[in-house]
Amino acid sequence: MSEIFRSAESNREFDHLYRKGFFKKILGTLKNHKNRLLPLNQIKEIIGTGEEHHLGVKTVEVDKIVGSENRFEDFDRAFLPLNKFNRRKWTSIRSYYEQHESLPVISLYKIGDYYFVRDGHNRVSVAKNSGQLYIDAEVIEINIPKVRFNSSSPEYYFLKLEEQMFREKTGLQNIQITLPGGYREILKLIQCFQCSECPNNQSTREQCQKKIPWKVAVQQWYQNCYFPASEKIERSGIMEKFKDRTLADLYLWFLYNAEALRKAACFIPSRSHHKAIRRKPQNFFFTKANL
Repeated sequence: MSEIFRSAESNREFDHLYRKGFFKKILGTLKNHKNRLLPLNQIKEIIGTGEEHHLGVKTVEVDKIVGSENRFEDFDRAFLPLNKFNRRKWTSIRSYYEQHESLPVISLYKIGDYYFVRDGHNRVSVAKNSGQLYIDAEVIEINIPKVRFNSSSPEYYFLKLEEQMFREKTGLQNIQITLPGGYREILKLIQCFQCSECPNNQSTREQCQKKIPWKVAVQQWYQNCYFPASEKIERSGIMEKFKDRTLADLYLWFLYNAEALRKAACFIPSRSHHKAIRRKPQNFFFTKANL
């Protein structure tokens, strides 16, 4: 096969995969499919990580590579190219691949059962989309606590790992969150309660001359901040509209959107207005007479 033909074939393959990735990205956005590569730094921030150690060159299952250290926007979970600037490098690697020429081993981070690309994204993309099942890689493992669950997907695995670490740190068993990063946000709220001055922790701060102990902060945050708010959310009946979410999910959503809700507060009738509307509803409709 001539060099010109190989180059043309590689470019056609790149165009085909790029279009496929483009449409998958659109459909994934519309249908909320988990189609993106997981960003390594976000996973580290969510679950916390221990020491790193070098495992040497290992043969790795390609389907276990689910994320990237710094190029998670250039490829999707199937390692379809999403950026046309990758064309030259990608087509060059594919030409070498078709000639069965040896390529440098890729570099991966290993967290639990899954791998994140450190170097070699285009090599993974060519291998995966050529049907290759395994690839040689230089592997650095990042230590994490031993897990006590089976993983059905990367998202579920890292969410359960985050939950496990949250339970160990707080002892709270009745807070359930469905979105990655949610447990980390709860920990931040408890840390804020522990260290800052707010009305909800005033009596506790007066009893503790110095910093509020962690266990006390967890209990007091739950009793004074989370429980009253979650009780109101549950009584409102709004959970019926979000059956795939939890009380803690909605609690965090309201906190995230507190500023927007405050700005919209002028549109929320007060209790006295509610009573007036029930007594004389006709006074609260726009008509030609009262415009």
